[in-house]
Amino acid sequence: MMRFIIAFTALVSLAGLAAAIANLPGDVSVAVDGLLVETGLAVLVGLMLGVVLAVLALAALVNFIWHMPSRLAANRQAQKRQIGESAMANALMALARGDAQSADTATKIARDKLPQLALPRLMSAQAALMQGRYEDAAADYHAMLIAETTMEQKILGLEGLYYMAVAARDTQAAGMHALQVLELAPKTLWALDGMMTLAVQIGDWQAAEDWLRRWARAGVKRPLVKRRRAVLLLAEAQSLLADDDPSANRQAAKKADQAAALDKDFIAAIALSAELKAASGELAKARRVLKQAFARHPHAVLAEAWLRCHADQPLAGRQRAATAFIGAQKEHKEAHILRARIALDGERWRLAKSLLAPHAEAAHATRRLCTMMAEAESGLNEPAEAQYWHDKARRAPGDAGWMSGGVRLDGWQAICPLTGRLDAVIWQADEPSSSYLAGHLGGPSGDGSAEMLAPADGSLDAASDASRLPH
Repeated sequence: MMRFIIAFTALVSLAGLAAAIANLPGDVSVAVDGLLVETGLAVLVGLMLGVVLAVLALAALVNFIWHMPSRLAANRQAQKRQIGESAMANALMALARGDAQSADTATKIARDKLPQLALPRLMSAQAALMQGRYEDAAADYHAMLIAETTMEQKILGLEGLYYMAVAARDTQAAGMHALQVLELAPKTLWALDGMMTLAVQIGDWQAAEDWLRRWARAGVKRPLVKRRRAVLLLAEAQSLLADDDPSANRQAAKKADQAAALDKDFIAAIALSAELKAASGELAKARRVLKQAFARHPHAVLAEAWLRCHADQPLAGRQRAATAFIGAQKEHKEAHILRARIALDGERWRLAKSLLAPHAEAAHATRRLCTMMAEAESGLNEPAEAQYWHDKARRAPGDAGWMSGGVRLDGWQAICPLTGRLDAVIWQADEPSSSYLAGHLGGPSGDGSAEMLAPADGSLDAASDASRLPH
């Protein structure tokens, strides 16, 4: 409607202009070299307007022809971009469903149509990794490091090479790639975190602390920095305990205390701090630390540590101490389990059963609860009931434990042996081991973040251990 109004207005204006010109009075005479031309003023004005319009039309035609190649090139570029973006979308969907072959085909189209973008190369590398073509993936990452690429593309390429090196347990190459990224962008968090992780792996605690400071200055929030410092302290404490030296044990106790003080909810640090106090004869302090922590957060690890700290007490004393230890948490599941364990040790079968039954009869009773119920029923001379609970225990889900990547570990570790990530081991319910699809397009592994594989023992090769990491 608006176009019609504009066109109608233009036509009316032209008609009005033509009428005004036609009604102009007067004649015009022009003499050129004895040639006399006489005409009306209206005709002359109309002729002049016609010449002006003809010149404008000719200029527009020349401009159209002159810019036609660039317009055709722009149209072709727009078509290529449309095809490339469609191919990238198809590649992403193929990667999400694990179809490496389709992803590889789509990324080749995307790379052909959009050679200036980094994403097609990243997806191409990911598709190659899914197919086990590690050399092709490395070639894609190296192609992003040429001089013509942007700094962002170089960083992405180095990130991909870093995670490939970690997966191959080539810590020297991994450290080199991370340092190259930090030369380009000194506040790149994943590179700082990677260098910190490598320092922890080789036990270079001064370097780990230095990298932590740089990580903090890169803009990480204060609570995360405190947590990470606590993790480093506890990892150092664990490494000191491996020396089995009284002096090292005292240093380990100090580090564990510092870790527990930095993070009041760091269960692993609190438990180790208490156990080291108990081992050095400070039983009263150890029990006080555990009681305060259990009051804030009833946890199986704290209850287990408490039992070890009271192993020297007679059964009756342990029962009284447990009541004081539980305090206001007496209705909590872990408090009931703790009391039931003491009751089972004292052959108070009926008390143990009454404490366990509400939890063991729940829909998702764990293996530990069912096994303890079987022990109580056996003590009550109820073989049929005991067999029922034994059978249920075989089918029951496992209890919560220190887990990472769906794998149960013997205890807390600073670095996950499956993914190589720092502070990735958490206390959670036992679940079937899950297979990891590499969620990071720059690496062979999930935060949307990148997962990295590390040696199962968290160690590095001797050559890397010999040369300390740069601070």
